[in-house]
Amino acid sequence: MTDWEQGTYVWDSHALLDPARREAELEALQRAGMRRLYLGLDLAQTQDIARTGEAVTALEAAADAGGMSLSLLLGDPHWMTEARRPHLIELLASLRELPFDALHLDLEVEQLGWPVPDARVQDWMDTLRDVYAMSPWPLEISAHHRWFEAAVPGVPCVPCALPVVGVERVSLMLYTRNADYAATRIAEIAERWPALEFRLAQSVEDFLAPYETWDGASRAELAEQVDRWAGRLRPHGITGIDWQDWAAFPPR
Repeated sequence: MTDWEQGTYVWDSHALLDPARREAELEALQRAGMRRLYLGLDLAQTQDIARTGEAVTALEAAADAGGMSLSLLLGDPHWMTEARRPHLIELLASLRELPFDALHLDLEVEQLGWPVPDARVQDWMDTLRDVYAMSPWPLEISAHHRWFEAAVPGVPCVPCALPVVGVERVSLMLYTRNADYAATRIAEIAERWPALEFRLAQSVEDFLAPYETWDGASRAELAEQVDRWAGRLRPHGITGIDWQDWAAFPPR
């Protein structure tokens, strides 16, 4: 049976990278049961590599001591375009010496317009392949569950291509308050695509429709639900749950 870890996206990383606030923030994450941290960096942080690198190195050591992993989180969908892709590669080259455990790309191809043409799906895969070719870290992504249906002739097969372009793990964006539906869908997908490792991504954000988010649930209620998911999903190889995002996670 696989391990099970709870994780969270930390788009605002200032508290974790601030020496004066780091210890308290890590303690808060540990109390919430988080073991995987996906750390976002803003433009100013990526432009001051010396200071950011020092802070990330200290954070990684403290997180590791507390039994937590630290992944680099990047999420601009425009990086998938041919014009902007070189900027992503350049950014990663500047960050490649930092001690992250993985690189997590939350590119969300749908944000560039719907429906998604086949050419944009190819841009997505080309971007992942280019990133994998130069990344010093294991490559993982967030992706909507629509891309993991059964393969259809003539339609780009994203889960077929992901292992080829170097993706090892997918946080499956299946935002729903219906816990049974989420469990059933991700179990079906994991059985369908055994070459990939899946995690369940859920939201606690308040701007989503009520049926898409766990906004309003208490921390105790979420912990009970995570335990139920763990018992049901671990036998299918699901390795945990990731929350979008830490800033919206209930304080108690």
